[in-house]
Amino acid sequence: MLGKLATYLRMAGIDSAYSKSTSFPLLIKTATAEDRIVLTRRSDISATACTVSIYCVNSNYPHEQLQDVVTKFAIRLDQTHFFSRCLLCNEALERLDKFDVLGKIPAYVSSTVSDFSQCPECNKIYWKGTHYQNMLRQLHNLLHDIEIANENG
Repeated sequence: MLGKLATYLRMAGIDSAYSKSTSFPLLIKTATAEDRIVLTRRSDISATACTVSIYCVNSNYPHEQLQDVVTKFAIRLDQTHFFSRCLLCNEALERLDKFDVLGKIPAYVSSTVSDFSQCPECNKIYWKGTHYQNMLRQLHNLLHDIEIANENG
């Protein structure tokens, strides 16, 4: 229900676990063990019976969900942490030398990009290409909207 929100949080460098398949009891157990807050769209979940904090995100729209969560939990976003987590599995990315990725990325990319990162868990390789610029612009727009909403709210 909140997969896009998890991606936006990860883009912003915020540790955010996400699973489509985890049962609610297992989710609560994991959140308790990892000291996490559970975000959900399910309004029928009772927080009183749980050992973790649960927050119901009301909006259907990911940009509004991000705004809601950042505002609710007073999350301070630091641009130096943007794109520091794997968008797929949430692990902190590790920087790679260009020579470590040769043969693992398209030849054009290796001839035009020099900074690379890799997820130590799923091994996905990231670089700052045109897709990065588009995502960065989108993230900045979302954060600008959050600032405006907080000033007006």
